[in-house]
This record gives sequence, structure tokens and C-alpha cells, in this order.
Amino acid sequence: MASITASGIGSGLDINNIVSQLVSAERAPTENRLNSKESLIQARLSAFGSLKSALTNFQSSLSTLKNADNYTKRTATISDSTVFSATTSASAAPGSYSVKVEQLATSHKIASQAYTDSNTSVGSGEMTFTINGESFSVAIADDANSLADIRDAVNTASDNSGVTASIINDQDGAHLVFSATKTGVENAVNIAVSNGASGDLSQLAYDTILGVQLSSMSEKAEALDSIVIIDGFTQTSANTKIEGMIEGVSLDLKKALPGESLSLKVQLDTKSIKTAVEGFVSNYNSLMTTINDLTAYNAESKTAGLLQGDSATRNIANQLRKEMGSIVGGLDTELDSLAELGITTGDKNKLVIDSTKFADVISSDFDKLSGIFSSESGYAVRLDSLIGNLTASGGILSNRTDGLNSEVKRINQQREALEARIVGIEARYQAQFSALDSLLGQLNSTGEFLTQQLANLPGSVYKD
Repeated sequence: MASITASGIGSGLDINNIVSQLVSAERAPTENRLNSKESLIQARLSAFGSLKSALTNFQSSLSTLKNADNYTKRTATISDSTVFSATTSASAAPGSYSVKVEQLATSHKIASQAYTDSNTSVGSGEMTFTINGESFSVAIADDANSLADIRDAVNTASDNSGVTASIINDQDGAHLVFSATKTGVENAVNIAVSNGASGDLSQLAYDTILGVQLSSMSEKAEALDSIVIIDGFTQTSANTKIEGMIEGVSLDLKKALPGESLSLKVQLDTKSIKTAVEGFVSNYNSLMTTINDLTAYNAESKTAGLLQGDSATRNIANQLRKEMGSIVGGLDTELDSLAELGITTGDKNKLVIDSTKFADVISSDFDKLSGIFSSESGYAVRLDSLIGNLTASGGILSNRTDGLNSEVKRINQQREALEARIVGIEARYQAQFSALDSLLGQLNSTGEFLTQQLANLPGSVYKD
């Protein structure tokens, strides 16, 4: 149950206010010291976060450079990409080619004569479809032999090897249409028919091999192969993909332009590596800017960076500089360092790239860049490993931030101890001032009694 206190009843003093001010005075020095200390620690934690972020960003810029496969990529340049596209592999030899897309592969489509509607009966029996050497048969029953029935029977056949049936309603009536699901001459639709007891199912027979009209079926779309001519050599394909004609190059055909020559140029993909190296330099310089800012000292304002003098940050900077200055072992001594690529260290430990020198290396020694960056002792591989260790759990940054977080925990514990001590101090002050108030109340009471007694004495000056 909370106690009820009456402030200053005996003395007239504002005891609660006095106690509050005394308690605040007791708390303030320690509280301010702890707040100031935590504020600095939090700022340093944020600084280490910025450093880790800069290291991670730089590490990300190494991903392209450390992958040896990226140095063997090829690019394809086409004079008209609406006609065909090209994909390349590392086995593609750089060169220029003349390409003619004479014909695109199409799928075979045949249609029946006109019938009154989809419910019109055709006939019973058995239909055998053959596509590219594979056959499947469909039985047409006497009581289910309409165009719609035949369409459904073909489409639901479990062993259907590549044909779809549909009904097209033209102005002259309904036509049963059979379409190959794949393009190319070899995927043409052939239909053999055995008549049943009703109707004339043979009207749906069709044979591309015999080349004679077997029924009223007509061809609506011829089965064609794609035809491509490259530098005078011809290749056909059952679909719109041409593979193996140029080693390491695959063409995807989009439209035919008979007789028109288009250019195809296969080159080393130097652009992506050039961009990656420029990104490597840029991100490293951003990292150095972060380190420089965090460790700088401004003599004019007499202010230091949050990590100025920090041994962990200094250690990280030294390790980075060491890796940048080391050559790559096992390579030609004429091209085994960043400096020989035209990348040198300038002011404030930032990298400077000589664009002309680097362009010459790209042009004449591109095949050697893989060794410089992606070999076992290449820059991208070494730096990726270094940064991985620096930023990993248990690494130098993790240990440093763990230590700072421990300091924050200790500060919180000191705050709790301070609050416990303040509670005791407040209780003591409250008790002391309550006793003083009581004593002053007693003294006032005694004084008033004595005054009354003196006033009752004969000739007392205390009489009114």
C-alpha cells in the first residue's frame, strides 16, 4: 500500500520539491556521463557498420572478375535482330559471317471437306495417325462419329504423338482440321483409315508420302523446314533453331528474308570485363573514402573521425593496401600486377586507372586478364577471401562490434545500479526532511506555548 505524505505540514517547506531537486543533482553527473559514453559507442558502432557496408560493396564488385568463365564469353552482333538472334558459348571462334534466312519451319495443317455442322456424322471405323514415324490409332464408334466426336477422340487419345484436332466454321460449313504440334517436314500428318459399319470415314484419309489425293482432305499449311545459308553453306532444321552450323553459336530464327544477306559478328566479350574492372576501381575508391573519413583528423576544427586511431580499422586498411600492392604469382612477369594494367595508387590510397594503357591491354592481352583477377592468387580471388574473413562472424569487425555492444550492456547495467541507488537516496532524503519537518513543527508548537505562558506573567511585555 502506498504511503501518503504531506509535504511541509510542520515547517511549511516544499519537501517533495527539495527532495526531487537533490535527487536530480545526485543522478545528473553519473547519468550524463553514461549517456555521453553510450552516444559515442553508438556512433562508433554506426561507423563500423558503414565500414562493413563499404567492404561488402567492394566485395560484390569482385564477383564478375573472380569467375574465370566470364573471360571466355563471346558476344554476337547482328545487323538485323528482327530476323534472328544468336547465343554464343566459349567454344565460338571470333569471326564474321554472312547469314541468309531463306525459310522458316512451319507445322502441317490439313482440313476436311465442308459438313453441315459439328454434329454431322462422318462415319465409323479406325483412324491411324503417323507423325515422324510414330503412330497412334483412334476408334470411331457407330454412335459417336460426328465431327465433334472425332475431334474429341483424337485430342483425348492417351498415345497421341503430335496432332491436334479442331473444328473451323467457314461460310460453306464446318471443317475438321488436323494440325501437327511440331514444325518441320518430318512432322507432317498422315492419316490411314479403316471404314466401319456406318458412313465413309475414309474421307478423312491423307498421305503425304504417296503424294496422291486419297480423299476430300486438303492441305491448308505445308510442313516446311527452316533453311539457312551461312557463307554459302546450307542447313535445314525442323524448327526455328539452328545449332552447330557455326561451332559454339546457336541461331534462333524469327522471320525469313529470302535472298537477303545479314551480318553476324562473333567477338570476345571484352565490354563486360572492362566494366567490371572499372567497377572494381570505383568501389575500392569508395571504400578508401569511407576509411579516410572515419580515421581523419581535422586540425582546424580539432575534430577526429569516429575510428581515428582505431587499431582494427588501421589493420583492415593495411591488409587491403598490401593485397593491392602484391603481384600475382605464376604469371608472365610483364603482366602480373595492377600497375601493368594501368591501375596505380594515387592520393589518399585511392586507385587511378590509365584508360589508354588499360585499353591497350584489353585489345592485345585480353586472354591474360583471367590470370590477373581469377587465378588462385588473382586480385579478385584474394580480396574476396580477405573481405570474407574481415566481415565474417568471429572476424576482426565482428569482434570489434561485439566489444562495443558489451560496453553498451555494461552501461545499461550501470544505469540500473544508478536507479537502485537513487531510490535509496530519495528514501533517505524523504525520511530526513520528514524528520526535520516534524522537529520544526514541534519547535513551533513549543514556541507558541512559551509565548502564551510568558504573556500570562504580571507585567509581561508579551501581553497585548
